Amino acid sequence: MGELKSAWEIAQERARKLGDLSPEERKQQKEKECLEIARALADKYLVQPDARLLANEVAKRHGLEKELITKFLIHRFVEAIDLRSPATTQRAIDGILSLNQNATVKDTMERIKEVLQEYQAAEARQKEEIEKAGREILHQMRVSGTAIGRINIRARQEWQKKLEKIASPFEEALRTLKQKLLDGT
Repeated sequence: MGELKSAWEIAQERARKLGDLSPEERKQQKEKECLEIARALADKYLVQPDARLLANEVAKRHGLEKELITKFLIHRFVEAIDLRSPATTQRAIDGILSLNQNATVKDTMERIKEVLQEYQAAEARQKEEIEKAGREILHQMRVSGTAIGRINIRARQEWQKKLEKIASPFEEALRTLKQKLLDGT
């Protein structure tokens, strides 16, 4: 007949079995830890950029941990690149370049900067046209002079759609370049 065990002994056996992580589980746990570290570092860097702090934090790590944190940092920085947020985008670009000086990465970053500049120029032209149209509407309503401050470009849905239409091809180009970055790093 089998040996009878108390509930305590059964619980202890189960706890011992749970305590031993498989190599795959250890790897997943390490990836999760590295992802959290990278996310915190990236978020801090995007708010208050300090390339030395970023480099020091990555340099503290070794082997797989360093590789994973660098990969996750770059991924987070790539996610932060956005047409409508030039300051954050510039910080993200600087962060990526501080982690990876690869020629392909540098070329891709230059192309991203070009796309952003082209978008900003196109957006500025469109905003100018919208403001001109807004002033014309106000002029037709006999509102002019100091009664007019700045035209609220976001006030009319038609104007919003024009701005979104301008952004669409640039967003597609940016999406392609971001994917190229993720594939190349």
